[in-house]
Amino acid sequence: MNMEMLLATAVFLVTYIMLATDKIHRTLVVLLGASFLMFSGIFQRPAEVFKEYVDFNTIFLLFGMMVFVTVLKETGIFEYIGIKALMLSKGNMLRLYFYLTALTALTSSVLDNVTTILVIVPITLAVADATRSDPIPFVLGEIFSSNIGGTATLVGDPPNIMIGSAAGFSFMDYVVNLGPAVLMIFLAVNLTIAFVFRKHVRKKVLIEELEKIETPVSNPVKFRIAIILIAMVVGLFMFQEFLPVETSFIAILSASIAMLLLDRERVEEVLSRIEWSTIIFFFGLFIVVGGLEETGVLESLARQLVAFAEGSVKATELLILNASGLASAFVDNIPYTATLIPVVESLKKIDPITYANLDPIWWALSLGACLGGNGTSVGASANVVGLAILKRYYGKEVSFTKFLGYGMLVLAISLLISSMYVLFL
Repeated sequence: MNMEMLLATAVFLVTYIMLATDKIHRTLVVLLGASFLMFSGIFQRPAEVFKEYVDFNTIFLLFGMMVFVTVLKETGIFEYIGIKALMLSKGNMLRLYFYLTALTALTSSVLDNVTTILVIVPITLAVADATRSDPIPFVLGEIFSSNIGGTATLVGDPPNIMIGSAAGFSFMDYVVNLGPAVLMIFLAVNLTIAFVFRKHVRKKVLIEELEKIETPVSNPVKFRIAIILIAMVVGLFMFQEFLPVETSFIAILSASIAMLLLDRERVEEVLSRIEWSTIIFFFGLFIVVGGLEETGVLESLARQLVAFAEGSVKATELLILNASGLASAFVDNIPYTATLIPVVESLKKIDPITYANLDPIWWALSLGACLGGNGTSVGASANVVGLAILKRYYGKEVSFTKFLGYGMLVLAISLLISSMYVLFL
């Protein structure tokens, strides 16, 4: 390791240690780390840093959907959906937990995970209000389920799109090859979370209490407009691959139309309620992780990983799966996957006989990169956004270390099942 690699690694580790201690606000921590790296001179082309390492599509997607959800929340639509789900569960909170997590996983398989969380978590908080329940088990289950569900399809998570493009996989290839593993992981993880929080999810709400809950729709016209807007957003995201724009512009268009039709007199007030600290947090984190990519730390680790497998296909699969899972818990899985793709592609050149069929290795990379996001509170965008909404609108906070306890348990279960699955794939 040269000095630049050591410096980038040191800043990355110090940043995560500071995040774990929770003594300084996380946004300030990553901004200090990013600023230090910029002033250190490790970036060869400082003017290109924002273009190369900051994912503005993700940042503007967050911004647009935060505005969209903030505006729609005032119509009562999220409370309405939550109450309907509660009625369907007949007051059984365990049943409701699985309804909401299954809905999250299914939605995340076709829509962006962040979008899914921005829609589902407000519904969950509305139900928690109505039943005087602790929303933390539900929100954690939804965060984990969004990352698990996103693993199942080509469009569910950005790493899958990247891998699918490199390997030539179709939408159905993902469903057929990863669908069974994702289903087993979803059931195992949520049964575990339900057991861990059994005191909370065993609660039952009496039918008499359900009947007392009033429908939170004060303006039927705005409510109907909200339904149309949600249908429009879902449709646009589902067919985004056929449109000449990124997902961020769909979110911004949706936010603009929502404000125009539902809240045009309070634009500044709506914008003041956006989680700006979360958006800025992502900005700084992208640069901190970019330091590892710029200096070649990620590529060096990837090549050492493959060399360690010593020509065994199954060993390569297991190493890439588990190393990717652990790495993606701490670094953005998009640059990580971008680094691993050429490494996997080079295997056929290194040993064309042993690595004649790379498909199993691609599936291992996909499982590890996508599921690893559940390991820490900053492992995936959905985690950061879900916890930010929980804190802002419900006053409940899950610290880095507390999430780490649940996240690593979930990650261990996910990687164990995935490892057994790829061995017999």
